[in-house]
Amino acid sequence: MKLSYPVVLVVLLAFASVTACSNKSDKMRFSSWVSSPVETELFKEVLTSFEKENPDFQYDFEPIPGNYSEKLQLMLGTNTAPDVFFLKGMLAPSYMSFNILNPLDELMAGEADFDQEDFFPELLRAFQKDGVQYGLPKDCSPYVLFYNKKQFREAGVDSMPTTWAELESAARQLTKDTDGDGKTDQFGLVIEPVMEMIMPFVYQNGGNFQNPDGSLGIADEPFIEAVEYYYGLYEKGVATIPTDAGQGWNGDTFGRGKAAMALSGGWLLPFLKENHPDLEYGVLPLPAGKQKATIAFTTALAMPKRTQYEADGWKLVSHLTGKEGMKQWTSQGLAFPSRKSVAVENGFYEDPVFSVFMESMEFARPFQVEYSERGFEEAVVALQAIFYTNKEPRQAMKDIAKRIAKYKLTR
Repeated sequence: MKLSYPVVLVVLLAFASVTACSNKSDKMRFSSWVSSPVETELFKEVLTSFEKENPDFQYDFEPIPGNYSEKLQLMLGTNTAPDVFFLKGMLAPSYMSFNILNPLDELMAGEADFDQEDFFPELLRAFQKDGVQYGLPKDCSPYVLFYNKKQFREAGVDSMPTTWAELESAARQLTKDTDGDGKTDQFGLVIEPVMEMIMPFVYQNGGNFQNPDGSLGIADEPFIEAVEYYYGLYEKGVATIPTDAGQGWNGDTFGRGKAAMALSGGWLLPFLKENHPDLEYGVLPLPAGKQKATIAFTTALAMPKRTQYEADGWKLVSHLTGKEGMKQWTSQGLAFPSRKSVAVENGFYEDPVFSVFMESMEFARPFQVEYSERGFEEAVVALQAIFYTNKEPRQAMKDIAKRIAKYKLTR
């Protein structure tokens, strides 16, 4: 799965932070991105339930098709932004740094049963700056390890990997030339040369893309060691990447049996159900390095600072991120609750698959950076150069660190 890292429109966002809102409307406006048909229909059901409970509530739902973040930033900069919108966790620091989001603390405090403490703490912190809450996470999905049960049985792998060494050992045992033509056609693991997929290994090794003091961490020893391990799986021939296997992404590589293990989030579940319904698979927590860690993808509901409809906006936000709205939205497991009580009520801790995702949230953290797209994409290119041009990992990270440090966003 690849994420979009849009350009931060610095001039427009700065303009928006000091300019009164000129977007006059007689209704509150709510925007999301356009998702899969299954998710879209489920979300419409959630909104329908909200409308039934609030028959006099007036608003327009305006999904934004394609290039969501770029369009949202442009609307924020030109004072035409919706009054409530989806905010990606990875991009939240950029928005918060430009003082364009509406603080939510007083609104939460005014609703006695909202229960802010019910959220996973790391997800709440992803949308905080200087102790102020600017967004509320509506769901989450951590990376876990999917494995092919049939291929594990056939290879005689009866011990699930829990460490980096065990992951490499299992991947080696599962890598096979099944048709005897001298070429590997079943790999132990499929990975992708993308930053978000390597970050769990970085966190497990005690590293960061961006350190707590704001400095860049990609040339630090923990980060480099994680890259060396991750790339080493590919270099040793026990892992493949989707393009080498003739596939578009790691989920299809895994679904087609080209790899016995894959890192993925919950979005792989409906894909496998629809496209590979006979696949016998299981999920495991990611094998640990020096510590347990994974990344959690999350999306918040947020409001622009100068919205005309703060009260109405909060009514919708509090429903969608409250216990009842979240229970309905996450009931099918397309996304996982950001509230612990909802996960319990949905029975996710008892489900053999869903429980792994929920238990992984206890050591998950969102991946966030305060760098513009240019800087981040240069880091991604450096990582891909290791896979596609065999550039030495240590040198690649050290070289790119010097180039992208200047792209840190400051205000």
